[in-house]
Amino acid sequence: MGEWLKPLIQRAYLEIVEYDYQIRTEMIQMNRELPYCVMSYLKRGEALLRVQGQEYYCKKGDAIFLPHHVMHDHIKTSKEEAVFLWWHFNFRTAYNMDVLSLLKLPYRVRMENSADFENRFFEYMEAIRNEKTIADMIYKNAKALEVLASLFDSFLHSEKTQMAPDIPGNFIEIFNDISGEPRADMTLKKLGEKYHMNPTYISNKFKEYFGVSPIVLQRNMLFEMAKDYLVSSSININEIADRLKFRDHAVFTRFFSERAGMSPTKYRNTSS
Repeated sequence: MGEWLKPLIQRAYLEIVEYDYQIRTEMIQMNRELPYCVMSYLKRGEALLRVQGQEYYCKKGDAIFLPHHVMHDHIKTSKEEAVFLWWHFNFRTAYNMDVLSLLKLPYRVRMENSADFENRFFEYMEAIRNEKTIADMIYKNAKALEVLASLFDSFLHSEKTQMAPDIPGNFIEIFNDISGEPRADMTLKKLGEKYHMNPTYISNKFKEYFGVSPIVLQRNMLFEMAKDYLVSSSININEIADRLKFRDHAVFTRFFSERAGMSPTKYRNTSS
């Protein structure tokens, strides 16, 4: 793994959208596209995954992984019972940047550590059932990370996995500039002046390396940080605008309203 990837993964947040353990005698999921990552492990039985015209036959001990918004079919291929352990999840850093998009993982792998994975998955389910206190919640979150680690141990050791290319140091610095302290007054022109590169070149290469342009990343982060301030603090709207380096209160309110569909004040009142 590239050294530059490690701090991104260390700062990433795992969100489990939904999960289950299912015994199925039939399954026909056609033209399915989900706004989060999909993991499905076959504990028993057979299934077929079809992605972009390619077919992947899955049997006991196989796991599939699909990134966000990948159209696919997932079908049972026999009348015999199949047992699935599945997760829908996000693994993001830098306020909504998908870490796994920086890797090209195969759609299917053989889980060499299948027993370990199954144990960790069931321990996670048990932790959810027993969650009553803050300590229980922390324990549950730790178990979720153990499941992810066990899953990706097999994926990252697969010969078909393509690690993200090494990214030039100046682009890592640009990423750290944006993610470390997002500022509304940051522009491509200022980045060009600071790093002695053409602004259009910066934008194009940054998107090539990170899957999103620097301005889109900046705006996503500013929006998420604004929501955090509004929900978790009592500081007034003018101070939030000032901390995020917006020119004035009106510009911040317009920026936030366009994305949230409501004013910052209404968002705070609705979320409290």
